[in-house]
Amino acid sequence: MESRGRRTPRMTAAADAAAPQGVPEANPIRVDKLVEEPSAPPEMIVQRISPPVPVIAARPGPAALPAIDIGRDIFDVISESRAALARGVESISDEIAGLARHSIDATAHTAIQMLGVKTWADAVAINTAFARTGFDHWLDSSAKVSELGVKLAVESSKPFVAKFGQVWSGAHSGR
Repeated sequence: MESRGRRTPRMTAAADAAAPQGVPEANPIRVDKLVEEPSAPPEMIVQRISPPVPVIAARPGPAALPAIDIGRDIFDVISESRAALARGVESISDEIAGLARHSIDATAHTAIQMLGVKTWADAVAINTAFARTGFDHWLDSSAKVSELGVKLAVESSKPFVAKFGQVWSGAHSGR
């Protein structure tokens, strides 16, 4: 192993040493001219846009589309879909909250049982029952949440599919 040797002393500047001569003092803000008063904002030109045409008239020919009120129909479809989505999310959140409540109850019940354990075999039996109950309930709840998720997707897309079906059948009924 090598010896560390003697370290060389560091050179330090005196704390009261003056700044070198010839360097001007730094002034980060320099104002060469007076600040002007802000001018008024330019006049904005606003062009009115006509509202969209609410009704599509039927086109002549074999592929004529039925006359529909675009704004109202789209709003109705979206509002139905959002209502179905809200109901689905609420049912999923209720199921997940039920899973959490059951898990808390099972944990508290198991903790109370573990306080009365006298042998190793009792502790293993209680822990095995807890694991089995927890896994079974988790499996049931996850299947239920998956089922609710599929139902949510179907119910929230149903208004759109129905509207597309109406337009599609109206367009192809002339053939």
